[in-house]
Amino acid sequence: MVKVDFSKKIGKIKPMHCVNNVPFVPYNKGQNDLYLKMQEAGIPYTRLHDTGGTYGGRCFVDIANVFPNFEADPSDPNSYDFAFTDRLLSEIVKYNIKPFYRLGASIENDHHIKAYNIYPPADNLKWAKICEGIIRHYNEGWANGFNYNIEY
Repeated sequence: MVKVDFSKKIGKIKPMHCVNNVPFVPYNKGQNDLYLKMQEAGIPYTRLHDTGGTYGGRCFVDIANVFPNFEADPSDPNSYDFAFTDRLLSEIVKYNIKPFYRLGASIENDHHIKAYNIYPPADNLKWAKICEGIIRHYNEGWANGFNYNIEY
């Protein structure tokens, strides 16, 4: 049995009304009412998991999308393709929503027809260095990046 004494304050309740992904409409040219509504609702975080969309398709967030050639050098900024993810994160941050950046791969429900990026990385250390490059890009300004201070 759980008992709650509402006459005593013991601290803030952690916000639990976060969302997965965001209503990304990049061709709205800065007039994204859906982001504004999320901001007005006080949505604190958006988790970037299985991120896609009609504009940019499967070009967002996933390791294989941001670092499309696993044979490339993770220390070379030219090995990364941040274009769509940069745009997505800039919109999220503009509306004071914190991104929860999932480092990984989106589900491929139709992998039985053809699988693209569902297999474990061939080199775990290299994969970790790629993740480090992504983190540095969004938190330390590396490779013409940002200082978004992404916590998760």
